[in-house]
Amino acid sequence: MTRRRLFVFLSRFTLSRPIPSPRVIPRTPGNRSPDGRSSAAGKFQYTRDTRPNVRSSHRRYAIISVRRRLLATAVDRRRPTCTPYRMSSSPYVVAESPELGRHWVAARDIAAGEVLLEERPLVVGPKAGSPPVCLACYAPAADYRCSACGWPVCGPRCEAAAAHREAECRLIGGHYDGRRSAAYCFVAPLRCMLLAGRGAAEFRSLQSHLDDRLDTPLYRAYAVNVAAFVLDRLGLRSAGGDVRSALEAAAVLDTNAFDVRRPGGRNFRAVYARASMMAHCCTPNTKHVFVGDAADGRPAIRVLATVPIGRGHGVTATYTQTLWCTRDRRRHLSAAKCFECACARCADPEELGTHLGSAACGGPCSGRVAAAAAGCATCGRPADDPEAEQRAVRAVGALSKSRDRAGFERFLERVRDGTMPPLHDNHHVAVGVKYALVQLYGDRISDLTVKQLENNSAICEQLLRLADVLEPGITRFRGLLLYYLVCGLKQLKRKKHRRNYDEMIKNYAREAVVILKTEPDLMYLVEQLQ
Repeated sequence: MTRRRLFVFLSRFTLSRPIPSPRVIPRTPGNRSPDGRSSAAGKFQYTRDTRPNVRSSHRRYAIISVRRRLLATAVDRRRPTCTPYRMSSSPYVVAESPELGRHWVAARDIAAGEVLLEERPLVVGPKAGSPPVCLACYAPAADYRCSACGWPVCGPRCEAAAAHREAECRLIGGHYDGRRSAAYCFVAPLRCMLLAGRGAAEFRSLQSHLDDRLDTPLYRAYAVNVAAFVLDRLGLRSAGGDVRSALEAAAVLDTNAFDVRRPGGRNFRAVYARASMMAHCCTPNTKHVFVGDAADGRPAIRVLATVPIGRGHGVTATYTQTLWCTRDRRRHLSAAKCFECACARCADPEELGTHLGSAACGGPCSGRVAAAAAGCATCGRPADDPEAEQRAVRAVGALSKSRDRAGFERFLERVRDGTMPPLHDNHHVAVGVKYALVQLYGDRISDLTVKQLENNSAICEQLLRLADVLEPGITRFRGLLLYYLVCGLKQLKRKKHRRNYDEMIKNYAREAVVILKTEPDLMYLVEQLQ
């Protein structure tokens, strides 16, 4: 079908009223662009004619605009999708393989701490289960409402933000219901469907795994709360949208979006075209941080190497939590990302010697029962009660809610005494408790006793040894552990009146500063260490 025929076909399902042509207005220092900035004289801008005799409702023009975007997307499908490329100075190239799909490979030797990429997002939006938030900066919702659509925004600045005003604002008026738990689940997919031009082509080039997701409970719910809502309630069906395109947008988001956490309780998700091509590994060699104004709502992603990476080696990220055991990581990756991880750590029943997912042997040998093993590697004794771990997890959940520092201490004492099978000192549940405890210690470091300060130091050193295997290099986990360790050692020095801690504090603090300077939201901790 030619472009003209397709346009005529879609036009039958839209309003017959003519679209006013844009008119050219000279931009002078007195004419400001939509963001309020003046432009040099002699430049021109295109603006829609807003004279009364050609104006129509916002919603009518919004549907026409959507039709144009979907038409452009339909025509663009005949063209080759954008192929990633690198500049001559780029530290990586994008390769492709049947196992990994598109992925990064080091084009040269890369140093630890080197910035590999800084990229603005293709699309940003609230999470599917988001509580009421501002649709521009994602701060928790206040009382202010957008004058055009009635949805929560923080104020005039967010109300005028292009991410909201030029996207869904003219379509969603009258549809806000903050009582619905799924009220925001359609917003990010809708923004994806409204992408045009190069952004739409880049978004379509990303994997979705939609066929693997269609028969899941989540996507059956999306068929109602996303597809039907966007197509029928917001009018995109008349603009050429269909159920598959709506679910495809949701699936690309679920496969590729990064979870973003910013100051002020701003939690949302964003898709970055190039960053999303990094392959997953459960012992990654990069990390990412988000930079820019916290209230902007469209932060750039910065990818850094955490360890040296040799030329020709894969450049990897992690799509899950490093301190989870293999069973939990693989379960999450299979459900959320639709693949089975086969990295070296997942392939090793002992998790690179850390035994994070192994159970403690209930016999006198103090051995370990590796995941999926028939019995203890030392004495052959089978694992004890398989439900014991779940009971321990529930106990930890209760302690976490109450932030019970003494309760965490008693829990770890029982683990050390061997009275809480199948947990052992390096079991993933015990490791989670240790990390929670040093954070609680860090909140009240000046109030701790000498025994608690010594316990803080011992736990930090144990977790640092674990980090050397699972998250080596300049990682956030290592930086925070060093910070907590230095703070505790300084207090121990004051309480014990000893100077033999000085060299240790100096060395740990130096390393912590190097790492924390790469974490924009932790820069305030650097001043406390210097």
